[in-house]
Amino acid sequence: MILRSNKEDVMKKNYLKVIGVAALTAMLCITGCGGKGTDASGADTEAGQEAAATPLKASEIYEKIKGAYTLPDMYEADDDWLMNYYGIDASMLSDYVFAEADEVHADRVIILNVADEANVSTVEEKLGAVLEQLSSPEMLDYLPDQADIIKAASIKKQGNALYLVISSDADGIEEIIKNGLMGK
Repeated sequence: MILRSNKEDVMKKNYLKVIGVAALTAMLCITGCGGKGTDASGADTEAGQEAAATPLKASEIYEKIKGAYTLPDMYEADDDWLMNYYGIDASMLSDYVFAEADEVHADRVIILNVADEANVSTVEEKLGAVLEQLSSPEMLDYLPDQADIIKAASIKKQGNALYLVISSDADGIEEIIKNGLMGK
């Protein structure tokens, strides 16, 4: 029968503790603590989050806007309306919402996702003409109580997407659009 000394037992327990702590430290170093990392392109990502979020469709963004804000009655233009009234060829767009209020409100929510980057400037010109028409002295005289929201409006661009919001809630609506275009 072999008898061990207390000293050997203590050394063995200490050895196991050191190995356990080393293994735990190695696991933490390998897995990290979550939080921010980087994807293959070097862009920051949150742990567990997809590297690139898919942008929402214009109609999905518009539904979020309608859920968050009370808009006047809005007419949603179709392909023919876009071409006949604004000269925008819908075939240049991959997706769009062109919603405008009746004659007594200047409100507009326009989100145009241009299919080909080469056409962005052409579509932006056409959208600029829409804003110019609304900003004309005749329109401002016709809708004097709407003049401030018309004058405050500007075309925004994010990637191949163009948007124009004319509303007293423009800041909040534009934030929903920006987030939607980023897939949020």
